[in-house]
Amino acid sequence: MTSLWCFQCGAEYEAGVETCVECGVGLVADAPLAPEDVGSSDEEQLAYELHDWSFESRRMLDQLLTSAGIEHAWQGATMIVRESDEEAIDDLVEEVEHATLPTLDPDAEHTVYEMAEWTPEQQTRLSNMLGMTGLPHEFDANGDLVVNADDEEAVDEVLDRLEDAIARGEPDAADVIHLDDDLQVNDLLSNAFDAADRIKGNTHDHEAVLEFLEAEQVIERLALPYGFERENWDSVLIVLGALRDSLEADDPSDDEIAADAKRVRDALVQII
Repeated sequence: MTSLWCFQCGAEYEAGVETCVECGVGLVADAPLAPEDVGSSDEEQLAYELHDWSFESRRMLDQLLTSAGIEHAWQGATMIVRESDEEAIDDLVEEVEHATLPTLDPDAEHTVYEMAEWTPEQQTRLSNMLGMTGLPHEFDANGDLVVNADDEEAVDEVLDRLEDAIARGEPDAADVIHLDDDLQVNDLLSNAFDAADRIKGNTHDHEAVLEFLEAEQVIERLALPYGFERENWDSVLIVLGALRDSLEADDPSDDEIAADAKRVRDALVQII
């Protein structure tokens, strides 16, 4: 019987199974390599940290690399490759990023935000956050942000969150929580994931709602955890905050709550 494989953890499944029960990613037809089998013993390796990608994007990249005959392996959401393949892999990474970005509606009315005072690093953080929340956007020839006019309110919320994060930085203020144990961070994210998964299935699961809000309240106050890039952590905070806002809205929408809960689940399944 033909087997299928999880490209991230290497688990083998019988035909008919579509998703890895451990990683939540779609399966592939080819058995993945182990990291130590990528290249020869005298070849240098590179690691691509792709924790902020959706599992669909990582699976697309995995398939492109396999089709191109480029050796690669996965350690969770980290991809291990030969250093000599870096240029070809960068081209495929860029191809996936362009293919999976939400695109603007050319027939819709657009809103333009001036970005003259934003640094390139801040614009990158903003683009990552908008992409994580599924908001189509692009930067025009002047470097200004262009979005669909119908998304203006949602974009304003993302801008407000990022501007607050930039202003806040990493202060040693009393309200910032510093955790010494990485397992505590993982436990908090796992609790948020489990609660969001239950909320996705039943938006009126009050116990799950309370558990999510309690976890989110702590996660929002964490200092940047070890192992996270600033923009990746921002992406986590934005999807958690969006679900919190939906749950605490004066007139909550079940459809909006379920959609936001799914985004939380999809974001956290990549990193816990």
